[in-house]
Amino acid sequence: MSINAVKDDEQISTGSKKDTLIRLFKYLLAYRFTICIVIFIMLLTVAISIINPLLIERAVDVHIANKDINNLLKLMGFALVINLVYIGLVKLRMYLMAKMSNDVLLRIRQELYTHIQKLGFSFFDSIPTGKILARIIGDVNSLKDMLSDSVTTLIPDFVTICAVVVIMLVKNWRLALASLVSLPLMMGGLWYIETRYHLRWRIHRKNSSNLNA
Repeated sequence: MSINAVKDDEQISTGSKKDTLIRLFKYLLAYRFTICIVIFIMLLTVAISIINPLLIERAVDVHIANKDINNLLKLMGFALVINLVYIGLVKLRMYLMAKMSNDVLLRIRQELYTHIQKLGFSFFDSIPTGKILARIIGDVNSLKDMLSDSVTTLIPDFVTICAVVVIMLVKNWRLALASLVSLPLMMGGLWYIETRYHLRWRIHRKNSSNLNA
Protein backbone atom coordinates (compact mmCIF):
# COMPACT_ATOMS: atom_id res chain seq x y z
CA MET A 1 0.00 0.00 0.00
CA SER A 2 1.30 3.46 -0.89
CA ILE A 3 2.70 5.49 1.95
CA ASN A 4 1.42 8.69 0.35
CA ALA A 5 -2.36 8.59 0.75
CA VAL A 6 -4.77 9.98 -1.81
CA LYS A 7 -5.49 12.98 0.37
CA ASP A 8 -1.80 13.95 0.45
CA ASP A 9 -0.51 16.17 -2.36
CA GLU A 10 2.90 16.16 -3.94
CA GLN A 11 5.34 18.91 -3.13
CA ILE A 12 5.71 20.68 -6.46
CA SER A 13 8.50 23.21 -6.82
CA THR A 14 7.71 26.33 -8.84
CA GLY A 15 10.46 27.34 -11.21
CA SER A 16 10.87 30.35 -13.44
CA LYS A 17 8.44 30.46 -16.34
CA LYS A 18 11.20 31.76 -18.58
CA ASP A 19 13.47 28.81 -17.78
CA THR A 20 10.61 26.38 -18.28
CA LEU A 21 9.75 27.83 -21.69
CA ILE A 22 13.40 27.84 -22.79
CA ARG A 23 13.77 24.21 -21.73
CA LEU A 24 10.57 23.29 -23.53
CA PHE A 25 11.40 25.10 -26.76
CA LYS A 26 14.79 23.38 -26.89
CA TYR A 27 12.90 20.32 -28.09
CA LEU A 28 11.96 22.30 -31.21
CA LEU A 29 15.59 22.77 -32.26
CA ALA A 30 15.49 19.37 -33.96
CA TYR A 31 12.75 20.70 -36.27
CA ARG A 32 14.40 23.87 -37.54
CA PHE A 33 13.37 23.33 -41.17
CA THR A 34 9.74 22.69 -40.25
CA ILE A 35 9.70 25.73 -37.98
CA CYS A 36 11.05 27.92 -40.80
CA ILE A 37 8.26 26.69 -43.09
CA VAL A 38 5.66 27.31 -40.38
CA ILE A 39 6.98 30.84 -39.75
CA PHE A 40 6.95 31.60 -43.49
CA ILE A 41 3.37 30.34 -43.78
CA MET A 42 2.45 32.33 -40.69
CA LEU A 43 3.80 35.54 -42.24
CA LEU A 44 1.83 34.93 -45.42
CA THR A 45 -1.42 34.28 -43.56
CA VAL A 46 -0.92 37.34 -41.37
CA ALA A 47 -0.28 39.46 -44.46
CA ILE A 48 -3.48 38.20 -46.10
CA SER A 49 -5.51 38.85 -42.95
CA ILE A 50 -4.18 42.43 -42.93
CA ILE A 51 -4.84 42.95 -46.65
CA ASN A 52 -8.51 41.97 -46.38
CA PRO A 53 -9.69 45.12 -44.55
CA LEU A 54 -7.70 47.26 -46.99
CA LEU A 55 -9.44 45.55 -49.91
CA ILE A 56 -12.83 46.23 -48.33
CA GLU A 57 -11.83 49.87 -47.81
CA ARG A 58 -10.84 50.24 -51.47
CA ALA A 59 -14.00 48.49 -52.66
CA VAL A 60 -16.26 50.83 -50.66
CA ASP A 61 -14.38 54.13 -51.00
CA VAL A 62 -13.27 53.78 -54.62
CA HIS A 63 -15.14 51.24 -56.72
CA ILE A 64 -18.59 51.34 -55.08
CA ALA A 65 -18.45 55.12 -54.62
CA ASN A 66 -17.58 55.55 -58.32
CA LYS A 67 -19.91 52.72 -59.45
CA ASP A 68 -16.96 50.98 -61.06
CA ILE A 69 -18.44 47.49 -61.37
CA ASN A 70 -15.67 45.99 -63.53
CA ASN A 71 -12.85 46.84 -61.17
CA LEU A 72 -15.03 45.86 -58.21
CA LEU A 73 -15.52 42.38 -59.70
CA LYS A 74 -11.78 42.11 -60.31
CA LEU A 75 -11.11 43.11 -56.72
CA MET A 76 -13.64 40.54 -55.50
CA GLY A 77 -11.96 37.86 -57.60
CA PHE A 78 -8.55 38.78 -56.21
CA ALA A 79 -9.92 38.70 -52.65
CA LEU A 80 -11.50 35.27 -53.30
CA VAL A 81 -8.20 33.84 -54.60
CA ILE A 82 -6.04 35.10 -51.74
CA ASN A 83 -8.57 33.91 -49.15
CA LEU A 84 -8.64 30.43 -50.69
CA VAL A 85 -4.84 30.48 -50.47
CA TYR A 86 -5.20 31.66 -46.86
CA ILE A 87 -7.43 28.70 -45.97
CA GLY A 88 -5.00 26.24 -47.57
CA LEU A 89 -2.00 27.75 -45.79
CA VAL A 90 -3.77 27.69 -42.43
CA LYS A 91 -4.62 23.99 -42.88
CA LEU A 92 -1.01 23.25 -43.86
CA ARG A 93 0.33 25.16 -40.87
CA MET A 94 -1.99 23.32 -38.49
CA TYR A 95 -0.92 19.96 -39.97
CA LEU A 96 2.79 20.72 -39.67
CA MET A 97 2.43 21.98 -36.09
CA ALA A 98 0.31 18.99 -35.09
CA LYS A 99 2.89 16.57 -36.50
CA MET A 100 5.80 18.39 -34.87
CA SER A 101 3.98 18.64 -31.54
CA ASN A 102 3.21 14.93 -31.57
CA ASP A 103 6.87 14.13 -32.28
CA VAL A 104 7.95 16.37 -29.38
CA LEU A 105 5.31 14.74 -27.18
CA LEU A 106 6.65 11.30 -28.05
CA ARG A 107 10.21 12.35 -27.24
CA ILE A 108 9.21 13.84 -23.86
CA ARG A 109 7.27 10.72 -22.92
CA GLN A 110 10.18 8.49 -23.91
CA GLU A 111 12.51 10.55 -21.72
CA LEU A 112 10.03 10.39 -18.85
CA TYR A 113 9.67 6.64 -19.24
CA THR A 114 13.46 6.20 -19.24
CA HIS A 115 13.74 8.42 -16.15
CA ILE A 116 11.01 6.54 -14.28
CA GLN A 117 12.70 3.22 -14.99
CA LYS A 118 15.79 4.48 -13.16
CA LEU A 119 13.91 5.41 -9.97
CA GLY A 120 14.06 3.21 -6.89
CA PHE A 121 11.28 1.17 -5.31
CA SER A 122 10.84 3.78 -2.59
CA PHE A 123 9.49 6.23 -5.19
CA PHE A 124 6.77 3.82 -6.33
CA ASP A 125 5.99 2.87 -2.72
CA SER A 126 5.48 6.51 -1.71
CA ILE A 127 3.40 7.74 -4.69
CA PRO A 128 0.21 6.05 -5.98
CA THR A 129 0.24 4.86 -9.58
CA GLY A 130 -2.70 7.10 -10.46
CA LYS A 131 -0.73 10.23 -9.61
CA ILE A 132 2.20 9.12 -11.75
CA LEU A 133 -0.07 8.43 -14.72
CA ALA A 134 -1.88 11.76 -14.28
CA ARG A 135 1.42 13.63 -14.42
CA ILE A 136 2.83 11.69 -17.37
CA ILE A 137 -0.33 11.76 -19.49
CA GLY A 138 -2.19 14.92 -18.49
CA ASP A 139 0.72 17.30 -17.95
CA VAL A 140 2.57 16.21 -21.10
CA ASN A 141 -0.60 16.72 -23.13
CA SER A 142 -0.82 20.23 -21.71
CA LEU A 143 2.74 20.88 -22.89
CA LYS A 144 1.75 19.71 -26.37
CA ASP A 145 -1.22 22.08 -26.43
CA MET A 146 0.98 24.95 -25.30
CA LEU A 147 3.53 24.28 -28.05
CA SER A 148 0.96 24.07 -30.83
CA ASP A 149 -1.23 26.94 -29.65
CA SER A 150 1.69 29.34 -29.12
CA VAL A 151 2.74 29.03 -32.78
CA THR A 152 -0.63 28.50 -34.49
CA THR A 153 -2.64 31.06 -32.50
CA LEU A 154 -0.70 33.27 -30.11
CA ILE A 155 2.13 34.45 -32.38
CA PRO A 156 -0.02 35.10 -35.52
CA ASP A 157 -2.61 36.99 -33.46
CA PHE A 158 0.07 39.08 -31.78
CA VAL A 159 1.69 40.00 -35.12
CA THR A 160 -1.73 40.79 -36.61
CA ILE A 161 -2.66 43.07 -33.70
CA CYS A 162 0.66 44.94 -33.96
CA ALA A 163 0.19 45.41 -37.73
CA VAL A 164 -3.40 46.60 -37.28
CA VAL A 165 -2.30 49.14 -34.66
CA VAL A 166 0.36 50.48 -37.05
CA ILE A 167 -2.20 50.79 -39.86
CA MET A 168 -4.63 52.56 -37.53
CA LEU A 169 -1.95 55.04 -36.49
CA VAL A 170 -1.09 55.75 -40.13
CA LYS A 171 -4.73 56.21 -41.13
CA ASN A 172 -5.80 58.41 -38.22
CA TRP A 173 -3.51 58.60 -35.23
CA ARG A 174 -5.98 60.55 -33.06
CA LEU A 175 -8.75 58.00 -33.51
CA ALA A 176 -6.23 55.16 -33.03
CA LEU A 177 -5.02 56.58 -29.72
CA ALA A 178 -8.61 57.07 -28.58
CA SER A 179 -9.38 53.42 -29.33
CA LEU A 180 -6.26 52.28 -27.42
CA VAL A 181 -7.15 54.13 -24.20
CA SER A 182 -8.59 50.97 -22.67
CA LEU A 183 -5.49 48.91 -23.53
CA PRO A 184 -3.76 49.31 -20.10
CA LEU A 185 -6.99 48.25 -18.37
CA MET A 186 -7.25 45.19 -20.61
CA MET A 187 -3.61 44.26 -19.96
CA GLY A 188 -4.15 44.56 -16.21
CA GLY A 189 -7.24 42.36 -16.43
CA LEU A 190 -5.38 39.74 -18.47
CA TRP A 191 -2.51 39.72 -15.97
CA TYR A 192 -4.95 39.20 -13.10
CA ILE A 193 -6.78 36.40 -14.93
CA GLU A 194 -3.49 34.69 -15.87
CA THR A 195 -2.17 34.67 -12.30
CA ARG A 196 -5.46 33.38 -10.87
CA TYR A 197 -5.83 30.84 -13.67
CA HIS A 198 -2.33 29.47 -13.06
CA LEU A 199 -3.10 28.95 -9.36
CA ARG A 200 -6.47 27.32 -10.07
CA TRP A 201 -4.94 25.11 -12.76
CA ARG A 202 -2.39 23.72 -10.29
CA ILE A 203 -5.19 22.96 -7.83
CA HIS A 204 -7.13 21.26 -10.62
CA ARG A 205 -4.12 19.12 -11.58
CA LYS A 206 -3.61 18.08 -7.95
CA ASN A 207 -7.25 17.12 -7.58
CA SER A 208 -7.13 15.25 -10.87
CA SER A 209 -4.07 13.28 -9.79
CA ASN A 210 -5.75 12.47 -6.46
CA LEU A 211 -8.83 11.27 -8.32
CA ASN A 212 -6.73 8.98 -10.49
CA ALA A 213 -4.87 7.77 -7.41
